[in-house]
Amino acid sequence: MKNNLFLFIFSCCFSCYSQEFFDNEKIENTKNLKVLDSLIQKFPDVDNYYYRGYYNYDIGNYSEALSDYNKSLSLNPNDFKTYFSRGNLYIKLKDYKEAINDFSQSISVDENSYKAYFNRAYSKSKIGDLNGALNDYSHCIKINPEYILAYENRGLIEKELNLHRDAILDFDKVIKANPKSAECFQNRAVSKAMINAKDALNDFDTAVALAPKNPEGYYNRALYYINFKIKKDYCSDLKAALNLGYLPAKDLITEVCKK
Repeated sequence: MKNNLFLFIFSCCFSCYSQEFFDNEKIENTKNLKVLDSLIQKFPDVDNYYYRGYYNYDIGNYSEALSDYNKSLSLNPNDFKTYFSRGNLYIKLKDYKEAINDFSQSISVDENSYKAYFNRAYSKSKIGDLNGALNDYSHCIKINPEYILAYENRGLIEKELNLHRDAILDFDKVIKANPKSAECFQNRAVSKAMINAKDALNDFDTAVALAPKNPEGYYNRALYYINFKIKKDYCSDLKAALNLGYLPAKDLITEVCKK
């Protein structure tokens, strides 16, 4: 099953100077950009380049956003929000090494930013540095132990590293906060299965009950039945997965469902 890591997106918070121009939240981004173009001609400062970069990013003008962020940092090489936002832009461009560099710069400016550790962890995971990601998620949680997404992402990394008992503890935390997370029940079920926990099936069942249109739930439960030689109707689960469009179930049906 896929491990769907979450990413923290920085919210744009305007300075007092710029607030008068952007109080109306319904202003279209293109209009915001025109206002910023005019502002930059008069006041080419750090914040105005940053905000123009933010709006360029928001409408998909990534090269323009990168140029604006670069200009903002040339004026103030210690601006946390610009490093953080440029890091998110690099993630969007799948340039994870540059993203890591920017989040590291964010951390050097504000070592207590759990958001920067969280996004650096995400970026590290995308280049295969799972141990580095694990360390950053742990640091994020140390700073903000109430940030539930960090537990979920760390649990996914621990599952990949075969640290299943640790993963179960993190998924426990997430499920306590969000008892309707089918994906988290499914991930905990897999980790429980890997350590032969007797209640793994309960989690597989709950995952299917919470998300009956998710084919992976049926498929993974079928695999659990098959691999652990549990006398359950795994063919029905495989057929349900296939009917919901999960093609890997087709070959397995041919292999194990004789009738």
